[in-house]
Amino acid sequence: MASSQTPSKRRSTQDREFVKNHGKNDYSLEVVHENNWQLFMWFASLETVENYICLFILVWDVIPVRNSQQFTRELKEETDSLIQIIKELNISKENDKNYSKMLEDYNNYRFFADEIHRQNLVHDVWKELENYGLKNISYAVLEQLDRCTLLQKKELRAMILSRIKSFQSFSRKIKEIKELQQAPLNNKNSQVSNSTILDDSNKQLIEGTQDIRELLKKNEELTAQVKDLIKENSKQQVALGNLTNVSWNDDDPHNPKKLIGDITDLQDLLSDFTMVQGSDYKIINDDANALLRAFKCEVNCPSSRASLVLGVLLQRVTITLIIESAEKYLNGVFESQETALERDIVNTTETLITQTLLFEENRKGEDDVTKITPIKIRQHVYSALSCRGFPSDHPLIKSTATRLLNKMNRYRQVVDEVTNDETNDLAIQITHKVINIFWFSFKTQAIVPTYKFFEAGQALEPHLMQGAFGNDESRKLEVEVCGFPCIGIFTGDKLSDRIFIKAQIITRSKRL
Repeated sequence: MASSQTPSKRRSTQDREFVKNHGKNDYSLEVVHENNWQLFMWFASLETVENYICLFILVWDVIPVRNSQQFTRELKEETDSLIQIIKELNISKENDKNYSKMLEDYNNYRFFADEIHRQNLVHDVWKELENYGLKNISYAVLEQLDRCTLLQKKELRAMILSRIKSFQSFSRKIKEIKELQQAPLNNKNSQVSNSTILDDSNKQLIEGTQDIRELLKKNEELTAQVKDLIKENSKQQVALGNLTNVSWNDDDPHNPKKLIGDITDLQDLLSDFTMVQGSDYKIINDDANALLRAFKCEVNCPSSRASLVLGVLLQRVTITLIIESAEKYLNGVFESQETALERDIVNTTETLITQTLLFEENRKGEDDVTKITPIKIRQHVYSALSCRGFPSDHPLIKSTATRLLNKMNRYRQVVDEVTNDETNDLAIQITHKVINIFWFSFKTQAIVPTYKFFEAGQALEPHLMQGAFGNDESRKLEVEVCGFPCIGIFTGDKLSDRIFIKAQIITRSKRL
């Protein structure tokens, strides 16, 4: 993933202006937003030197190339310092990647304005870090880094260098102990002396290792607590009031918690499927720009910002195409040579639900069974459909996946053969999962949730949207693109809304 270099998104304030306006800073300690906290937790969870080297490159990539004299000097000094540490730690020889060369290459690409190679390198860095907790939210982290002031970015780089130097210090202690262990023991006195030194050093190493383990353990506990709080919040949001007679228990595969997990898995698949950045992909600029204009996005290809927006927009295109295809099939528009079991079951079920509702209205009685019968019928039939409906080799799945791939190829080509094969497989998986969730799993719930996409230019609604923004700055921003919809039970009152998953959006500044 490449960084945004759009001038309109860059802050022109100098460091002194940041200090002057520190009280208004979005990243203050007085007010910690959910996104800020999640980013902080992610920084704290990084465990290896390689992670911090990648982060170092990403922070530099959101620093404008202009004012080259100032930044070129700083980048060169910091890069040289890092390379020296890497050589001492010897990590480039132990790993597949040569991190010293990666840093040198990035430095050269910036200096010589080699945008293509720079963006490819940064894309590879994003992919590496996405395996360490950034999956599906990398665009939000990118925007948060992008909004930091120059002074904040400098402080962040200093933090990264400090963390890497701490690895260097620990490595030196290990090296000293190894040297002591290998030193020749000439006599009994020297043996005693060396043994004493070795015992002391080993004791220090063990104590240091225990301290690190304790810190890592505490970090894991904090991370687990944050995840538990998020899950608990989601569980409260999807609580269905007094409908206990028609709600699934916690062990049932169709309870709200399971639905949220399935939606999250779908988001991960979509993020991979709609990738447009890096050497494996080629954006078709004219068609991509036509699509961006159709959805009123204020970006144009080629640019790293436009690539970011396009990738998210293609998620919406994917979901919409699959839902419409399934709708045509279930309504009888799409014909199949096979027996249309799923279609017949859906039609019969809807007829039966209608009849039971009429039965309740037209036949007097005080029982509760009749009231919940339509809901029970819906839940159990659609639960069965979600388990076995539309297997991967079903004509609807195969034809929709083919249409989906053709649609994606209009806006970006997958030039790598292996990646292309993976994309073909993903098309089948995603088609099956979207139909399963939006057509079947929704209707297994006591109250059927719905979904809502947001259009470019709409005001932000933080209780329905997720992105790189805080609640206090939402008035200054608006929607640029919405890739994944908000899923929930919408009542018209945000205090009463029950949200399963917030919409994933990218923001832009409001027009003055």
